[in-house]
Amino acid sequence: MITTEGLYANKSNKIPVFTLKIFYLRSWLLFCLILLPSVTLLQAGADNSEPVQSSESQLLLSLWEQALEHQLSQHPYWLKLLHFYSFAESVGQWSFKSDVESSGFFLSAKGKTDPQAELKATIKALLAPAGNDPNQHARCKFVARFNWLRSKLDLSVLPKQACPLFERWANLEEASGISIVFVSAYLKNPASIFGHLLIKFNSTNSLFGHSLLRPTLNYGAKITPGDNPFMYALNGLFGGYEGSFTDERFYNYNHIYGENELRDLWEYPLNFTIQERQRVTYHAWELLQNINFNYYFFLDNCAYRMAELLAMAWDDAARINISGALWSVPLDVVFKLQKFNKGSRQQPLLGIPRLIPSRQRKLQQRVSQLSELEQAQLKSLIETTDYLDSEKFLSFPEKSQARIVDAMLDYLQYEKKGKFTLHQQNELNKLLLLRSSLPILETKADAEVPQAPTEGNPPTRFRFGTIFNASLGPALEVGSWGNYHDLLGNESGHLQNAEVVGLDLHLQIRETSFEVTQFQLFNIQKYTLSPSGIPGDFDWSWRARAAWERENYSCLACRQFRMIGGFGASISLTGNDLEYAFVDLFGETSTDLRSGVTLGYAPHLGVTWSPLDLWKIKLEGGLFKSVFGPKKDYFRGSFKQRLSLAQDWDIRLEMAQLETVEGAIALHYYW
Repeated sequence: MITTEGLYANKSNKIPVFTLKIFYLRSWLLFCLILLPSVTLLQAGADNSEPVQSSESQLLLSLWEQALEHQLSQHPYWLKLLHFYSFAESVGQWSFKSDVESSGFFLSAKGKTDPQAELKATIKALLAPAGNDPNQHARCKFVARFNWLRSKLDLSVLPKQACPLFERWANLEEASGISIVFVSAYLKNPASIFGHLLIKFNSTNSLFGHSLLRPTLNYGAKITPGDNPFMYALNGLFGGYEGSFTDERFYNYNHIYGENELRDLWEYPLNFTIQERQRVTYHAWELLQNINFNYYFFLDNCAYRMAELLAMAWDDAARINISGALWSVPLDVVFKLQKFNKGSRQQPLLGIPRLIPSRQRKLQQRVSQLSELEQAQLKSLIETTDYLDSEKFLSFPEKSQARIVDAMLDYLQYEKKGKFTLHQQNELNKLLLLRSSLPILETKADAEVPQAPTEGNPPTRFRFGTIFNASLGPALEVGSWGNYHDLLGNESGHLQNAEVVGLDLHLQIRETSFEVTQFQLFNIQKYTLSPSGIPGDFDWSWRARAAWERENYSCLACRQFRMIGGFGASISLTGNDLEYAFVDLFGETSTDLRSGVTLGYAPHLGVTWSPLDLWKIKLEGGLFKSVFGPKKDYFRGSFKQRLSLAQDWDIRLEMAQLETVEGAIALHYYW
């Protein structure tokens, strides 16, 4: 049964419930219609109370439109600043990306592979307000980017930003120039056998204006402590190390290279304009912010990165490094700077070099300025205890005593390893006390300065010649080496009595054949002399070589792999000659993997002689005796001559005997 109790909201007036619901619904709709225009007006008023975009956003949009209009993200200088390379332009590059491995170098998460995203992020960061530490602002960390973008975009509205750390480091107001320093080869370290490069920032500052106190930039691998030689070589060859830029005062590098490793340093001033110099300085600062690259001994090394940095001087596509190069050596960079010609320069980019002699060269120069009697007294002073107090020494004239003591002080510095021992320190104190009582000497002209590295042959060589073989007949020969200098070559600017050759390839062409007759991986030789003649100024001669070459000159296809190296002694009788004797150890094996390895020893005798500066002769012979593996006893001899035609050209006559005789006349071009 249905009741009517639930149909009325008010039982006394009997108003139906559904009638009330309709009334309430109509009232609610009417309220919404009245309220809606007001809400819309309020919202419109709220939207109109602020601009659609802030002034910063409008500025960013305006600058970005300018950047897009001028295509700055693809500008060659922007790509240089980001270290972008295309496929195969740099080691390990398989796509268009930056060489930099540190994420902190990029302001965009896509910056390593997208220069446009990095450009937009950079512009945005430059517009950001300064925080508590102004040195962390993008305008202070990325000074080169900011200054280049300021020349391309309208950034005049930006307030001035102080960068205390950069301003103190760069000292632009007192900066006077930039020099590149070539450090001569160091054959005891595989990473330094081709030399090293530094960049020095010169200044007229009263406190740090001295050459030894000037800020100097270095690039090197971050070596893992405790790495054995095998891991060191493996990581260096295949990019297992990271490389980075560091800076210290020049005296630190002079101490490491000149005093400890006994390497000469050559400082070449670079004739940059002020603007070019500042561009290099700006980017150097960016690279000092703990920025890392992959390091490779042969290409992405100090030579490659230093050349890359110096190329920042020009705000266009100009580069010093060659695209697609397989190797980079420090001396090659110096030669490229010497030949670099851009625009209407009034003077060469590379200035006149200055030698910073090693401790050993200083000692040898000092001794060469002594008379024979003074040299004899120096030897007695070195070999005899308390000779300084002897009547014989004290009977010498005071000026002679002063010269001998000066040479002795240089000798002690040369001989010391690390810190002085107590005995050495006491001896040093006695010498200094005596020297203070002796007269001040007039400065003598320095001994003859050796020729600068840029006065010798460039490091890369092409070879073209004719071959006569007693068994195989005539042939044409072509060849090349990657670097660097051989014992028969012109030694101007190179280590004296030394050979450093890598990737030396020879091919012989006949009517019916085209054969690789030699591929020499490396040939390193160091023949040491004692020019001063004093005790301690002596070291053993040594050499090492590895190559694929013919087993003998009677065949073409009988190639084998041979490694040989040993120690010996060398002397010079007249000054323009070198006589040496070696005992080498060798190992060789045929390309046939089933054949055994032969091990043995090989005594050698040799001589080089240079009748004229442009003419040099080398004669060498060795007897190979096997002691393990397949028996191989044979004699190998060679006679070679080099005649220099110009700095970049020489011609050679070569005769060699290995089972049969083979001769060659070859023309060499160096570049």
